[in-house]
Amino acid sequence: MPKFSKLDPRQVQIGRGRAAFDTRKKYLDAVKNSQAGSVDLESGDRPTTVKRLLHEAAKEADIKVRSSWTDNSQKTLIWKRTASSR
Repeated sequence: MPKFSKLDPRQVQIGRGRAAFDTRKKYLDAVKNSQAGSVDLESGDRPTTVKRLLHEAAKEADIKVRSSWTDNSQKTLIWKRTASSR
Protein backbone atom coordinates (compact mmCIF):
# COMPACT_ATOMS: atom_id res chain seq x y z
CA MET A 1 0.00 0.00 0.00
CA PRO A 2 1.44 3.46 -0.89
CA LYS A 3 2.29 5.85 1.92
CA PHE A 4 0.84 9.35 1.65
CA SER A 5 2.38 12.44 3.24
CA LYS A 6 1.07 15.93 3.73
CA LEU A 7 3.25 18.70 2.19
CA ASP A 8 3.22 22.48 2.17
CA PRO A 9 1.96 23.54 -1.30
CA ARG A 10 4.49 26.40 -1.46
CA GLN A 11 7.35 23.89 -1.31
CA VAL A 12 6.05 21.67 -4.10
CA GLN A 13 7.18 22.47 -7.64
CA ILE A 14 5.68 20.26 -10.34
CA GLY A 15 6.41 19.90 -14.03
CA ARG A 16 7.67 22.97 -15.85
CA GLY A 17 7.36 25.03 -12.68
CA ARG A 18 10.20 23.11 -11.04
CA ALA A 19 12.47 23.44 -14.07
CA ALA A 20 11.70 27.15 -14.31
CA PHE A 21 12.42 27.64 -10.62
CA ASP A 22 15.77 25.86 -10.91
CA THR A 23 16.71 28.07 -13.86
CA ARG A 24 15.48 31.25 -12.19
CA LYS A 25 17.35 30.50 -8.92
CA LYS A 26 20.67 31.81 -10.30
CA TYR A 27 18.97 35.04 -11.30
CA LEU A 28 17.22 35.29 -7.95
CA ASP A 29 20.51 34.90 -6.06
CA ALA A 30 22.17 37.57 -8.21
CA VAL A 31 19.34 40.07 -7.75
CA LYS A 32 19.13 39.53 -3.99
CA ASN A 33 22.88 39.76 -3.38
CA SER A 34 23.89 42.85 -5.36
CA GLN A 35 22.72 46.30 -6.39
CA ALA A 36 23.73 45.89 -10.05
CA GLY A 37 25.25 43.33 -12.37
CA SER A 38 25.60 41.91 -15.82
CA VAL A 39 24.59 38.69 -17.50
CA ASP A 40 26.86 37.42 -20.26
CA LEU A 41 24.99 35.18 -22.66
CA GLU A 42 26.55 31.98 -23.90
CA SER A 43 25.98 30.24 -27.19
CA GLY A 44 22.40 29.00 -27.31
CA ASP A 45 21.04 31.48 -24.74
CA ARG A 46 18.07 33.46 -26.01
CA PRO A 47 18.18 37.18 -25.16
CA THR A 48 14.44 37.46 -24.55
CA THR A 49 14.48 34.46 -22.22
CA VAL A 50 17.39 35.82 -20.19
CA LYS A 51 15.74 39.20 -19.77
CA ARG A 52 12.42 37.59 -18.82
CA LEU A 53 14.06 35.33 -16.23
CA LEU A 54 15.87 38.29 -14.69
CA HIS A 55 12.66 40.28 -14.34
CA GLU A 56 10.69 37.28 -13.03
CA ALA A 57 13.34 36.68 -10.37
CA ALA A 58 13.31 40.34 -9.38
CA LYS A 59 9.54 40.32 -9.12
CA GLU A 60 9.64 37.18 -7.00
CA ALA A 61 12.13 38.89 -4.65
CA ASP A 62 9.98 42.04 -4.59
CA ILE A 63 12.86 44.06 -6.06
CA LYS A 64 12.48 46.45 -8.97
CA VAL A 65 15.22 46.34 -11.58
CA ARG A 66 15.94 48.04 -14.88
CA SER A 67 17.97 46.34 -17.56
CA SER A 68 19.50 47.13 -20.91
CA TRP A 69 21.66 45.45 -23.51
CA THR A 70 25.19 46.80 -23.89
CA ASP A 71 24.95 46.73 -27.70
CA ASN A 72 22.78 45.52 -30.57
CA SER A 73 24.26 42.00 -30.53
CA GLN A 74 22.47 41.36 -27.18
CA LYS A 75 25.33 39.33 -25.70
CA THR A 76 25.56 41.19 -22.37
CA LEU A 77 22.60 42.36 -20.32
CA ILE A 78 23.33 44.91 -17.60
CA TRP A 79 20.89 45.57 -14.78
CA LYS A 80 20.53 47.58 -11.60
CA ARG A 81 18.02 48.03 -8.82
CA THR A 82 15.83 51.09 -9.08
CA ALA A 83 15.75 53.70 -6.33
CA SER A 84 12.40 52.46 -5.03
CA SER A 85 13.75 48.99 -4.18
CA ARG A 86 16.77 49.95 -2.03
